[in-house]
Amino acid sequence: MKRFFRNTGGAITAVILALIGVSAANAWGPERTTFTMDKPASYVTFDSITDNQSSESVGIGDERNFVRVRKTGETTFTDKVEISDVDARNGQEYEVYVFYHNNAASNYNLKAENTKIFAYFPGIISGSSTAETGAKISASNAKPTSVWDEADFINNSSVGVRLRYVEDSATIYWNGGRTTARIGEDLFTTGALIGYCAENETNCVLNGEVPGCAEYSGYIIYKVKVEQASIYLSKMASTDGVNYYDNITARVGDTIHYKVVAKNLGSIATTKIAIKDQLTTGLKATTEAIFKDTATSGATKTEALSSDFFTSTGAQAYQLSVGGEGWYIEYDAKITNEIFGGKSCGAAKVINTVYMDYALADGGYGSLGNQAAVLVSTPCEEEPTPTPEDCTTNPSLPECQEKTCKTNPEMEGCQSLPNTGPVEIILAILVVLGIGGGGYYLYRTRRTLKAVEGGVSGKDVKDDKKVEDNNNPEDSSQKPENMV
Repeated sequence: MKRFFRNTGGAITAVILALIGVSAANAWGPERTTFTMDKPASYVTFDSITDNQSSESVGIGDERNFVRVRKTGETTFTDKVEISDVDARNGQEYEVYVFYHNNAASNYNLKAENTKIFAYFPGIISGSSTAETGAKISASNAKPTSVWDEADFINNSSVGVRLRYVEDSATIYWNGGRTTARIGEDLFTTGALIGYCAENETNCVLNGEVPGCAEYSGYIIYKVKVEQASIYLSKMASTDGVNYYDNITARVGDTIHYKVVAKNLGSIATTKIAIKDQLTTGLKATTEAIFKDTATSGATKTEALSSDFFTSTGAQAYQLSVGGEGWYIEYDAKITNEIFGGKSCGAAKVINTVYMDYALADGGYGSLGNQAAVLVSTPCEEEPTPTPEDCTTNPSLPECQEKTCKTNPEMEGCQSLPNTGPVEIILAILVVLGIGGGGYYLYRTRRTLKAVEGGVSGKDVKDDKKVEDNNNPEDSSQKPENMV
């Protein structure tokens, strides 16, 4: 029976509800005609009386609510029960209660035939979630043919838990609990036949026949144990061997100290553990893996772990007992420039993962992984940046030459100017002055010459003008009389 529920989870509830045709959104079903203790049914029907306070029912009240739960040791069954972290780690047991009653009035002498009870409970409940436990009662001549109800297991712990059936715990009770019989594990598979055993009856046969009336009613109680398969695995890295972190920084050539820690925080012991830590490119182990067990009477047991720890095979490790104690593994590895693909510099992230496979004492198993990351950065030497050529570094550049009309005749103001520019005007003035000066000199020279000639001839120089005029006579008739 242990193995039947080993790997079941929320899916088992959904499958079972689908098989019996019910919805997980309801607490009981199907809808049906109800009765009272004073006015029972006239036909075979189960758990449809709404005010049953008889001793045989342990005061159940509304029979449609016929599945209830409680923590073992408590007195009252309720519609829900809570599971804490402490309950999970301590392996707390819980009891599930299933009540049945053929509601046909006794005066009809109607027996339910082929009566079975099928029960189910969640194999695994995720952390901080709720799962249902329930039961179905059926009879071949009942109306309706089957009825069902359920109660809740509320997991308040942060991690998933497993519910395991406590072997041989299913028991059927009659006559206010004074008569009992064992129920087989077919209660959880095909459904278990039930019946009635009178008080002090020693050879009771559960043949599926259940007479009508409260005195023939009964109930089944079975136990489940909560277990927490909580195996903890971590990996951290350090450059100083003292301060460990999930992520660190380092350089090529540095030695990284790794620590792998494993603990069993649940309530199920392990039976087998294999662990491996294959180093990635850029890491090279420099020490063997040292195994340190702290779970042995509080003492520390230290030994070298098999070299298979660094291979895909993995090394066998000590088991993890319950109670939160465990062991750890330490080793050193050096960062090589293979991390940069053979180059001597660059930046890369080395992510290395440790894996652990484990088997549990209840037949369960699992696998975990955890990783540490090392950011490796080695700066590369920067090549000098060429100095750009400018007028300071290379004054011979064309753009660095002084611009003149000779070198750049297209510049503004370098076009041809008219001949009356300043230079030409000055030259013209000089020419005029030269001509003028020469004429005056010629005039003075001639006058002087005439004066000399006049002295020889006895003529007055003053008559020179007159002589000249006689050489060029003008029409005196057109001149005023007073004009010489």
